[in-house]
Amino acid sequence: MKKITTRKIKEWMKTLEENKWRKTYDVDARRIAHFVNYGEGVELPKSLQKKSKSANYIREADMAKKFVKHIKEQDKRKKINVVESLLRTKIRKILRSNT
Repeated sequence: MKKITTRKIKEWMKTLEENKWRKTYDVDARRIAHFVNYGEGVELPKSLQKKSKSANYIREADMAKKFVKHIKEQDKRKKINVVESLLRTKIRKILRSNT
């Protein structure tokens, strides 16, 4: 899987109901992108860590899982659309040849 950009994650975050009226911050998107690209078990770099030592990133890790699920669903839809378009073109060819 290729690396996910923070721009895609911010766009996706805006579609979520919980973030509909809330401002989405770049640092949240960067944390989620880090978890998506490197996995939830990886420690965040210093630039992405919160100031408090006891901070946990459960919300960001959960959103990373949801984003991965969203990407997989999109891939499935694309594959289905490709198959449908191939079937439509074959059916059209058959119909044209019969008439």
